[in-house]
Amino acid sequence: MTFSAHLSMLFRELPYLERPAAAAEAGFTVVETWWPGQEVVDAWADEALRHSLDVRLINCDGGDLAAGDRGFLNVPERRDDTLAAFAAAAEAAARCGAPFVNLLVGRDTGRLSRREQLRVAAAVISDCAAVAREAGVQIVIEPINDLDVPGYLVPSPDEAVGLLEAAACDDVLLLYDAYHAARMGADPCADVTGWLPLVAHVHYADCPGRGAPGTGTIDLRLFVEVLEGAGYTGAVGLEFDPGPSTLEALAGLVPW
Repeated sequence: MTFSAHLSMLFRELPYLERPAAAAEAGFTVVETWWPGQEVVDAWADEALRHSLDVRLINCDGGDLAAGDRGFLNVPERRDDTLAAFAAAAEAAARCGAPFVNLLVGRDTGRLSRREQLRVAAAVISDCAAVAREAGVQIVIEPINDLDVPGYLVPSPDEAVGLLEAAACDDVLLLYDAYHAARMGADPCADVTGWLPLVAHVHYADCPGRGAPGTGTIDLRLFVEVLEGAGYTGAVGLEFDPGPSTLEALAGLVPW
């Protein structure tokens, strides 16, 4: 099993463009990130490549995450903006060899029925999938719990799968996040195997708190053993809040 350093969460004590070097020095060979921003995406990709890092995933621009944005697939008037953002993310992923782009769906706007918003989102996913195929990358859809992000349109794997079925794109798969699943009341170590045929990538943070392994109730070692036993061969993205020192938070993973 390979761990992927999520560089939007880990090594945050360093400037963003210094994090690929820090991850490589810490022993990581695989990394991923939220959308870096158009002004630095090329520089970030160059840094990852310079340190011989395998970039596994890049998020599509989902808006101002700090302000609560989580994508706009469900907003009809944002369709062109979303397609442009996805094209930029697909280009960046292709530049650094990342196979996956995480496409954030969006939060309930209240302006249309939830059913209509999901219909709009499914149509945009289908449009983005065509762009992804041309770029040689694959879309993943991540369920995000609606306790931390109220109104998120696909808070569970079941609802995300329903959206993918509506989009009718067999090559669009799931990103399974252990933290978000646990926040929705599931036991990730028992739950993840049921979704694995549709899962392209996996994230881990402990729950509650979204902290490092050992700060909550999700046993990372058991989670990895379950994934391996079920035949998952991808990376486990470490997308947790490490606190003030990433290296201290990672100390328990050194034997792995």
